[in-house]
Order: sequence, then C-alpha cells, then structure tokens
Amino acid sequence: MTLSIKEYDKVVRKFVNDYVNNLTPDQMRELIAESSHIDFENIRQDTGQQSVFEEMNSWDSIIFEDIQKEFNLEELS
Repeated sequence: MTLSIKEYDKVVRKFVNDYVNNLTPDQMRELIAESSHIDFENIRQDTGQQSVFEEMNSWDSIIFEDIQKEFNLEELS
C-alpha cells in the first residue's frame, strides 16, 4: 500500500502524537537523550566538532558555557 504524501503525513503525525502522549517522563528523557546524541553525531560527521559545539551553544548557552569551562574548550568564535 502506498499513500499520497498528504495521507502518509497524517498517519505518521497521528502515530507520533499518540506515541509521545503515552510516554512516561523517564521514557521521554531517554528518547530525547538518544535522539540528541544521534543528531550531534550526524552534525560532527557532516561538518565537524566545532559545528556540534555551536549547536550545543545555540540550544542552551549557559549549560554549554559550564561544560566548555569543565573541559577547557576554546571559546566559540
């Protein structure tokens, strides 16, 4: 069975919505952590570590600045 893109999108969005609404907070944290790690690894492979650090900084600059100090990372330019 092949759906039109519009119908396919409806099915996928419905599944994701129902799936996410049934997750516990711990399951959400685990899922987000794993997904974030994969996203950062894909960025690293595509454009390098500096791009990952820039992305981290754009997500939460306060957390990134603390980690930057902890690991003695160079300042972002």
